[in-house]
Amino acid sequence: MFELSPGDALSLLFFVIVWLFYAPLVRRFVPNAINSGLMSLRIAWMRTMLRRDNRIVDSSLLGHVVHSASFFASTSLIVIGALLSLLSNVEHLQPAVESLAFVPPIPRVVFELKIVLPLLVLIHGFVSLTWSLRQLNYTIAMIGASPDRRDVGADLEPLASAIGRSLSQALSTFNTGIRAYYFAIGGLAWVMGPLALAVAAVIIATMLVWRQRFSAAASEFRVALGAMNAAHDRIERGE
Repeated sequence: MFELSPGDALSLLFFVIVWLFYAPLVRRFVPNAINSGLMSLRIAWMRTMLRRDNRIVDSSLLGHVVHSASFFASTSLIVIGALLSLLSNVEHLQPAVESLAFVPPIPRVVFELKIVLPLLVLIHGFVSLTWSLRQLNYTIAMIGASPDRRDVGADLEPLASAIGRSLSQALSTFNTGIRAYYFAIGGLAWVMGPLALAVAAVIIATMLVWRQRFSAAASEFRVALGAMNAAHDRIERGE
């Protein structure tokens, strides 16, 4: 048996909280983030899609998303295999890492745990990516079964809303899988000490929040979202 030092235990707890609760914390405390506006945008997309006679463009866009999720899921397996390989060669890896001036000597079992952390993050990311693929398949089935607007007289708004929410849930899970790459890299910083792990978590979270709220892309997204919402409102009013 072994015990983590208080510093290691606290930094690990902090890292896990930032990693697992990043998305809900951003939704709660970061107004006007890009992801917070995407669900309404996707519902508007599905509403427009249901009105179109030709849905080839929509199919192509969804195909691109499915391809991206498949690519990252496959890549996750490769990286997971590489980390498992490192674990099987710890007796050679640990002396090489500890020969660096900024890496303190640590017990063998603790060193292995510090390799397991990014491995677990990536496994969680892989599971998220594969679940995202399943949800995308469900969404595609809904789109494929959608009736032609000329063949029905009923209001299609509930269907558009349901498909848009389903797509958003799938892509939210996809985003969780992508973030696993960032946090897995941050998890590797633990070999340099507990402070390095906590600092890595803060840097990663800050970078992601900046992208979501303060980047030029976020600013342009908010402008486009406002313009599209206004355009859809005018369409609904028949103007």
